[in-house]
Amino acid sequence: MAKGKSNLQNTSRAYQPGLAIRYIFEDTVRRLHIILYRISYLPVFILALIPKATALPATTDQSSNSNTSAATDDQSSSYSNTSIDPDSIAAAKRLVDEFVWREWSNVASSIRSSPTRLSCYENLSFVLSRIGSLAAASNSAGCGALTLLPTAGALIGSPTKELWVVYKLMPLAGILSMLLSLGGSIVPSNASDYELNPATFSYGGMIATEHEEPKVEEPKAEEPKAKEIEDQRSGPPGAHAFATKIKKRAGNLRGGTKFGSVWCGIILQFLLIIVLFFACWFTQSGAILLWWCQAGGWMFLWYTMVALSSLLENWASVPFTNQWTLRISRAPRVKISDDAPFVTSSSSSSLISVPTNEHPDGINHQKKSTPNVEIHEDLPLIQTPPMNGLTAVLDGLKSGYNCRGKIVVDEQKGWSSSRVPFYVIISVDSVSTAHAILRVISKAISVGVFAAGTAIFASAQLVNITVAVTTLCLVLTAGVFGRVVAMWMASEMMKTNPVFHRVVRTKELASQYIEEILKIDGLTVEIHGHIIINGQCVARYNRGLRWATLFGILAEPYDV
Repeated sequence: MAKGKSNLQNTSRAYQPGLAIRYIFEDTVRRLHIILYRISYLPVFILALIPKATALPATTDQSSNSNTSAATDDQSSSYSNTSIDPDSIAAAKRLVDEFVWREWSNVASSIRSSPTRLSCYENLSFVLSRIGSLAAASNSAGCGALTLLPTAGALIGSPTKELWVVYKLMPLAGILSMLLSLGGSIVPSNASDYELNPATFSYGGMIATEHEEPKVEEPKAEEPKAKEIEDQRSGPPGAHAFATKIKKRAGNLRGGTKFGSVWCGIILQFLLIIVLFFACWFTQSGAILLWWCQAGGWMFLWYTMVALSSLLENWASVPFTNQWTLRISRAPRVKISDDAPFVTSSSSSSLISVPTNEHPDGINHQKKSTPNVEIHEDLPLIQTPPMNGLTAVLDGLKSGYNCRGKIVVDEQKGWSSSRVPFYVIISVDSVSTAHAILRVISKAISVGVFAAGTAIFASAQLVNITVAVTTLCLVLTAGVFGRVVAMWMASEMMKTNPVFHRVVRTKELASQYIEEILKIDGLTVEIHGHIIINGQCVARYNRGLRWATLFGILAEPYDV
């Protein structure tokens, strides 16, 4: 008795309220799970109770309703006894089986190899009559899917100023971006969209933007004096302020990267163009163009038309007929011959010096010294264009300077120069009559290419739906990633603020802006085939046969 009482006391001591609540909770969850599991079958059970509908011909005889089941059995037996065409069975089997590219391509090759156009159409007609209704439906769906390709340019994205920067700083990358735009324009058509402020660049939302450096505000222009207003050659205050901004950028010794990421972007662009070529070859290898039966390169023809129309439209869409690009780098300490022609209308004493290039020896290299050649007063050594008028600088650069000389670097002292140049673009906000006509023509050509492309894809035959979907995926992927790569290159190049753009109203103002930049001391300016240092032309170069024409900012500055 005592032993049993002790066991009861041990059991009461082992009882724990928390453990009992846990058992009750687990049991409740298990029961709810069972109930919900059985309730899930309720919709299926309700749907099973709905009677099946059977479609029968409408009759007015009341007695026919009682024979519904018999009529259904007779109809099913009649379908089962109907003989199916062996060609239809083979066509259905081909749709079920895996797509064999070799077989599909061999059929198209045999049709194209017909000796005459008439026999080619006869063979095509024979193949279309034997493929069956299922394969015909698949081909129709494939043609409908390919008709979306002419609209790919609009699907990829709208024109942006970032892509225009890519074209100006890296012409090769800009051209590849146009080829990957699939007929769309990548440059804006309004002058107000060309404000190049790196802090406002969004890169279409495709690239992460983090502006770490503080925004550099443009220095305010001082109030012009009455004498400067009367003397048009002194330039407007805005030109002097812009030249001061260029001077500060030239004195910035940071940066100097060679943009290795831009080279990677160019390689990616070439790979994406190869993807486009593969998609064109893959589609035309087994598809036949209805109105050009023997043609085998019709997809390449379509892409060539799209690429050429895209290049023309992007070139014509820029709202500036007159535009000048200056390639600027910091010049080393050199001695220039006194007979080198001055490009600017003012003398060398008015040049603006760059703070980083001040000569520590205190020698003013711009002062007149004894020339190293004999000069005859009756026969001047250099005939320079007249420097009168508001466009004197541009007129002189257009006519050219007959100069070929040699500059001297002091071997007793060290020197340094820029490793990477930067660009200054001066544009006139106007469009000439010829330019406006060209824009209309380019737009008409783009519309014509769109219509021709739609007609090509709508009339293609033997286009398997698998091939059409594959082609769409490849082409659209190349176009979208081509835009992403171009934006990425623009973001990498804009990290060092490599371009300045100023839009002016008239050509006279553009000439004065350029003249103020050429007056800056210590700069090597490449413009219109001339090398200008400290306002003097020291050399000429061939504008077409240069690496800078193709690679832009990636090319080395001119080696003086």
